[in-house]
Amino acid sequence: MSIPDPISRRRFLAQSARFTLTLPLLSPTLITRTLGAENPLHFPDTPEWVIEARKRIPSCGVSKNFQTAGIAPSSTLAINEVASKLNYQNRFGPTDPRVSDMALIEPTLRAHLANVFGAHTDEVALTHSTSEGINIASWSLNWTDGDEVIISNQEHPANIVPWYNLRDRFGIVIRQIDLGIGTELVPEVENQLTKKTRMVSISHVSKNNGRALRTEHCADLAECLRSSGVAFHLDGAQGPGCIPVDFHELGSDCYSTCGHKWLLGPKGTGAFFVRKERLNDTLMSWTGAHSHDEFDYEGHFTLKDEASRFEFGTRALADFAGFDAAISWLEKLGLQRIMERIRELGQYAIDKANEMNGFGCSSPLDARDRSGIFVLRLPEGCNSWDVYYKLRDEDFIHTSPVRAERDLRIALHFFNTTDEIDESFKIIERYCRA
Repeated sequence: MSIPDPISRRRFLAQSARFTLTLPLLSPTLITRTLGAENPLHFPDTPEWVIEARKRIPSCGVSKNFQTAGIAPSSTLAINEVASKLNYQNRFGPTDPRVSDMALIEPTLRAHLANVFGAHTDEVALTHSTSEGINIASWSLNWTDGDEVIISNQEHPANIVPWYNLRDRFGIVIRQIDLGIGTELVPEVENQLTKKTRMVSISHVSKNNGRALRTEHCADLAECLRSSGVAFHLDGAQGPGCIPVDFHELGSDCYSTCGHKWLLGPKGTGAFFVRKERLNDTLMSWTGAHSHDEFDYEGHFTLKDEASRFEFGTRALADFAGFDAAISWLEKLGLQRIMERIRELGQYAIDKANEMNGFGCSSPLDARDRSGIFVLRLPEGCNSWDVYYKLRDEDFIHTSPVRAERDLRIALHFFNTTDEIDESFKIIERYCRA
């Protein structure tokens, strides 16, 4: 099932309250075992660079974080950068000229994102979430009754609810393709295309099964859609930091992502990429101060000739500085090395799952389609929500149920270890056998 029923929601709140109330009463032994200082000897097969990086992520050694695909832990570097900038701008006051260099944070971050993820600086807008970018894309067309959008059966609610809203507001039709493991992207979309199709909006990486769309397949689809005058948007919440991302090579017209997942940045940060040649076709529904180049009180205004036109209002500069620091840290660790480690951990998890009687793998086995999202298929009669609650409340192991009832998502980032996988799988197996 995709969401817990009301009873499960009540249980979630009750258990959360109980957990909060009882945490201070944990025994010294449990605190030492759970919160103790990390010892590299605990991870004999873990590269030294990973062990050192884990020391920069406070929750490593406290919890087992397999929820990067939901909300990831941030590094002390990112956290400290946010705190430093907040203290800096408030030392004299946010409008004091002595903190005028804070104005450089946004253009610096735009340029950084463009350089790392294959775009031009003027194709990058800074947002607060992937959802914000999806709404920019979904409201960018003048929809009329009967217009069609194509999504997939693997979407996050953030790329479903906006379309329900447009359906109810304007009468658009939502068509769906199958992005399960083994389906072919371009034929799936072509089979749903009609003369009324105006946009395709699908996940670059599925949150439900971990399938990553291959860059060459996205590029082929982009060419197909461009020839038909259909806009192409990718939900990249699970992309940057998890798999290689090059915006221009993907070919999509726009791409939405966030900072708080695989990039390990602060919450409330994100980015929206839009191809320069599609900028004026991506109409604005949200505007405000800072979106314009010129403005007067007689009714005249002109928008910025770049993606930053989608930014407006008071900006969280300190958070964006932390986002920039988070990306810089990953670059220092080596993005290629991070991707290789994610692939290695994914293969390790697949091999371990195959050794467990009655368990399976619901994420891709082909390395070309894999991401850092590994989905463990639990045995018959074992509910993923039940296992999730037990792992969270009793073992401080953070996973996530997904759409299928017996599927448990285990997001594997570079800082995870094979020892953590081994221990967690043993606990999951014990719960399911019970």
